[in-house]
Parts: sequence; C-alpha cells; structure tokens
Amino acid sequence: MSKKPTPKKRLSKDRGRRRHSVYIGKEVVRLKNFAASPYAGPASMKGRSGKALKKITKVKA
Repeated sequence: MSKKPTPKKRLSKDRGRRRHSVYIGKEVVRLKNFAASPYAGPASMKGRSGKALKKITKVKA
C-alpha cells in the first residue's frame, strides 16, 4: 500500500489577490486591444429602457 500524501499548506490570501490582480490587468489589456482592433464591431448601448420594451409582449387594456 502506498503512503498517504502530505497535506499541503494553503496559499496566503495575499498571493491569491495578487494572482487575481495580474489576471485582471491582463484581461483589461486584452479587452482594450480587442476594442481598438478594426474587426471589433460597434458596441451597443447598455441601457435598460430598450430591454424593457423588447420584453413586453402583451398590453393589458
């Protein structure tokens, strides 16, 4: 029978945050580059008014 694996130490919270901030930084750069590319389409407005009108199917009298 093989030995049990030794329990690993948890990462400190700081390391997890730092890793997340590095990911966010790279994601921001990626999205900015994507938005600046000639192949990116025009961004649609993110308003709730148009969305509300699309969802109305019946008008109660």
